[in-house]
Amino acid sequence: MLMPETNNINEVYPDAILNISRETASVFQLKRRFERKPSMLNLTPLFQREQVWNLKQKSELVESIIMGIPIPVFYVKEQDDGVYVVVDGKQRLTTLFEFINNEFALGKLSILKNYKGKHFSELSPLDQNKIEDCTLTINVIKAPTSDRVMFDLFDRVNRGGTRITNQEMRNALYQGNATRLIDRLSKMDVFTYVTEGGASPKHMKDRLIVLRFIAFYMWQQQISRDVDSGALLDYRSNIEDFLGKTMSFLNSLDPQDRLLTKLEDVFVSSMVNAAEYILPLGGFRLSTDGSQRRLRPLNMSFLESFCYLISQHNFSSDEEAREVYFRLLNNRDYISSITVSIDSRSQVEKRYNAISEVLNSLT
Repeated sequence: MLMPETNNINEVYPDAILNISRETASVFQLKRRFERKPSMLNLTPLFQREQVWNLKQKSELVESIIMGIPIPVFYVKEQDDGVYVVVDGKQRLTTLFEFINNEFALGKLSILKNYKGKHFSELSPLDQNKIEDCTLTINVIKAPTSDRVMFDLFDRVNRGGTRITNQEMRNALYQGNATRLIDRLSKMDVFTYVTEGGASPKHMKDRLIVLRFIAFYMWQQQISRDVDSGALLDYRSNIEDFLGKTMSFLNSLDPQDRLLTKLEDVFVSSMVNAAEYILPLGGFRLSTDGSQRRLRPLNMSFLESFCYLISQHNFSSDEEAREVYFRLLNNRDYISSITVSIDSRSQVEKRYNAISEVLNSLT
């Protein structure tokens, strides 16, 4: 049985809501929770990291448990249905579950050298019990903790290690229609072509760019709603909550909802138009000076806002595209809005006002 213990750390976030409960559970208890049908422990198969643990890392984790070395705390997000989504500790839990299932043998170890080559079933009953009965500490993040606070929390606990990006975390926490749609769109050849290799799947930068386009498109079209209040989703200078609430809204839809198909059609149409008319002009890297432009990083807010313009007005000629493209690049307010404090409310409004002005002139 999981044993909860209140963990009041409001002093860390005096001006924000943070609801965390500390629990303990054995490896065996968590494995049983994971293997239930339906599973009550989500190891997030879509939560892709650049690397998975190698045999040395796996073996050293098992070695540490046998030696009685404490294991670092785990973090999970509790869903409304009681399922725990593992957002920090996936590799450790996966390793332990796989080892108990005899899916790998221990590699070369620095201390318990005579354990090399052994599967779980080949360990002594005492060592098997040490692994299955090992008590793990779990910090359970509960509602109404906001995404902004939660992401900052993970930034703190992961300093010095491999940083889990906010998009990787969103991908773990909001699985459903949103993750399936974003994953599909990010893998389209036309998107890869338009972004010129600047939307790397490493740490899900490609998915972040796709999500930003979808989120701001729906916001401008007054489509997205706050699932909790039912009100139209507003933008309040909090990009993390905005993107998370967008994904939550998409997940609340029926999988056959026409909006999901429409968003895919709008995205593809915009990318195709951008590939034909915008990429030859310089694409979405701000410098237009030949080879130097390609050394500049892809500008996400440039792509997200300009492709919104394209979603509302498909260019019909090279001349029209060129006029609009360079009109915006010569607009100081627009350039400022995509280069400085790009996610503040004032800058977001500034760039979409610039886009609206152009659209009005084209009608």
